[in-house]
Amino acid sequence: MSELVSFYDSLVDELETMRAALPPDEGGSFFNRPMTEHELVEWLSFQAYYEMRAAQFIGRWLSDTPERDAFVLLAQQVEDEGLHYEYCMRALERRGVTSIDNWRPEPEWEEWIDAWYPSGDDTIERVASHNLAGELGACNAFVEIKTRVPDDVVKTLDRIIPDEHFHMRIANTIIDKYATNEDQQGRVRERVTRTFDLEQAGRVAYNRRMVRLGLADSGDPTPPMPG
Repeated sequence: MSELVSFYDSLVDELETMRAALPPDEGGSFFNRPMTEHELVEWLSFQAYYEMRAAQFIGRWLSDTPERDAFVLLAQQVEDEGLHYEYCMRALERRGVTSIDNWRPEPEWEEWIDAWYPSGDDTIERVASHNLAGELGACNAFVEIKTRVPDDVVKTLDRIIPDEHFHMRIANTIIDKYATNEDQQGRVRERVTRTFDLEQAGRVAYNRRMVRLGLADSGDPTPPMPG
């Protein structure tokens, strides 16, 4: 580990470099126009699904987390993710949507969120995928989307964003403490890179869904993924 730049910080820099290198049509804002109510319901439904899944798969990690400090931090995160799900559901309920049981994710989202995030051979691999790459992407998307959503949803995001920063600090603590040799750091970097690739596929799928629902034009820029 460098004396000046930690391994974790170097990964964040690599992610930001990859994001900056995206073609212009993939690096645009989440929507190129203010959200309609229908668009907002779709976004909130995705976000509720994402937060619910995060609470579920992080909760399952706890039975296989030998590091005591990581166990305590991840247990706190499970509660955060559950509350985020509740906040999103409350925003949906204000719009007449009381359940997402009949809402179906795109195949790319299932590969990314339902299959990839829950996987990982150990704690460092898991937090590298979700808490580092995933939560960094979430924070970026939340900041971009705040100017396009109603005040009540802005307040929801303002409650969630500080927790996302805490979850990234969990990754910082765990990765810099436990990913200390070349093999461990190589596995962590592979997880981060693969997560970034799945996020980009998820963005394309989101845009495709918006076009299918008549909420975007096929020539619109591909938005950064929420969540």
